[in-house]
Amino acid sequence: MRLHVLRVGHCRHPECVAISGGAWKFAEFPALVGLIRHPVAGAILFDTGYAEHFLRATSGFPEHLYRWATPVTLPPEECLQAQLARHGLALHDIAAVFASHLHGDHIAGLRDLPNAAIWCGDEALHHVRDTGRFRLLRRGYLPALLPDDFAQRHRSIEAHASRALPGRWSALGAGFDLIGDGSLYAVPLPGHARGHYGLLLRHEDDREWLMVGDAVWWRAEISEPRAPAWPTRLLVDSPGAHVVTRLRLHRIFDAARRHGDDGIAMLPSHCEASYRALPSSMRDDARADIGSGSAA
Repeated sequence: MRLHVLRVGHCRHPECVAISGGAWKFAEFPALVGLIRHPVAGAILFDTGYAEHFLRATSGFPEHLYRWATPVTLPPEECLQAQLARHGLALHDIAAVFASHLHGDHIAGLRDLPNAAIWCGDEALHHVRDTGRFRLLRRGYLPALLPDDFAQRHRSIEAHASRALPGRWSALGAGFDLIGDGSLYAVPLPGHARGHYGLLLRHEDDREWLMVGDAVWWRAEISEPRAPAWPTRLLVDSPGAHVVTRLRLHRIFDAARRHGDDGIAMLPSHCEASYRALPSSMRDDARADIGSGSAA
């Protein structure tokens, strides 16, 4: 199984909004998407990043406030269709999308993927269906981004078998075995948004990856036991659960670091440094010149 990470647009806002101790200067927060080539299940996406649908959904009031607060840039070469084409795939070739949660910057491309089943947490879906427009907007939801046939394409994460997570990941409890062969686990990472999940997989080089979605925004929040920035605490679904999830991720990372990093890695969905640190074979060639470092 192969994992390739795509950078599908980005937004900008001050560092201090995302991470405790960050500066007031503006920084880019990429929308990172995982392209997984599963030998049986086919091409699967972890989230979709931005798309033109996001711009349309935020063109009027009050939704335009979302775009005003987090200005979005989506260069043509970073659009999902263009990036999939570089991997020999068309939009209709995507067999499934794993939606970590239903915030607008994670699901804007769903309408462009007509054949994809959509793995999503039941709690996340019920929250969007049962909550008013203004309350949803305040938390980063744009219901207009959900495809008209979402009900037919939705696959409940919780309908899959729950199993203890393997190895050191067991500190996170149980996960849902999406394929039935232990190759993809949906991992509950509560706090940031209702029904928030990460995705655990093993890359073909035997390195294990946990795509953590928005459980944290930057890798520094995993490598160090930092508290969330105060603006973040105002926006998350459950501040207490958010802190507990972050501490669990830090403990797993710290244990791996103390044992010489035995193949465990975590990838936040909005961390530019983590994207830069990926091996060149795992990231888009269009971004291959942006630097290097050490991934969380």
